Amino acid sequence: MFLVIFLERYSKCFSCLKYRKNILRFLDAERDISVVKSSFKPGDVIHYVLDRRRTLNISQDLHSLLPEVSPMKNRRFKTCAVVGNSGILLDSGCGKEIDSHEFVIRCNLAPVVEFAADVGTKSDFITMNPSVVQRAFGGFRNESDREKFVHRLSMLNDSVLWIPAFMVKGGEKHVEWVNALILKNKLKVRTAYPSLRLIHAVRG
Repeated sequence: MFLVIFLERYSKCFSCLKYRKNILRFLDAERDISVVKSSFKPGDVIHYVLDRRRTLNISQDLHSLLPEVSPMKNRRFKTCAVVGNSGILLDSGCGKEIDSHEFVIRCNLAPVVEFAADVGTKSDFITMNPSVVQRAFGGFRNESDREKFVHRLSMLNDSVLWIPAFMVKGGEKHVEWVNALILKNKLKVRTAYPSLRLIHAVRG
C-alpha cells in the first residue's frame, strides 16, 4: 500500500516537473512577471512590443514603482484560482471556494466586495489593463472618479497590481495617472510591469 501511494505521488510530481520544464521554454514566471528597478533608469527610451515604431520614456514615477526583485521570487503555491470578471459567477456561491486557494488571480480590477458571496474577496495578483481607467473610472475626469479608483486600490493591501505598460502606444497617460495616484496616496499595493520577453511570449 505504501509503495502504491509513493508511486502515485512520484508520478504526479514527475508530471508537474515535466509541465514546468515545458512552460519554462517560453516564459519564466519568476523572472518575466515584472521588470525590476535595475532594468531601467529614469529617462530610458523603450519600444512598445506591439508597435515597434512608437516609444515610451521611463518616467521617475514609473521607475520608483518598479520592484527591486520579482514579486514571484521563490514563491510556490499548491493551489490557485484565476477569476475572470464576466457575469457567469453571479449567484454561483463560489466565493468561499475561491478564497480557499493559496493564490488568487483576478482580472482588470473587477469589483469584489459587492459580489463577495459569488467571487470571494481574496486577491493576491490583480491585472489592470490601462484601458480600465477610461472604461471603469471615467478617465479620472473628476475627483469622484479618482477617489473611487484609490478606494478600490486601497482594498488590495499587499496584493500585486500587474500593469502591462509596455505593450502598445495609447495607454501611457493612464499608466502615469495610476502611478501618480499610488504614490500620492501612499497605497500599499505592490506594482509589477510585465517584461518585454513575457509580452513577446504571449504574442507568439
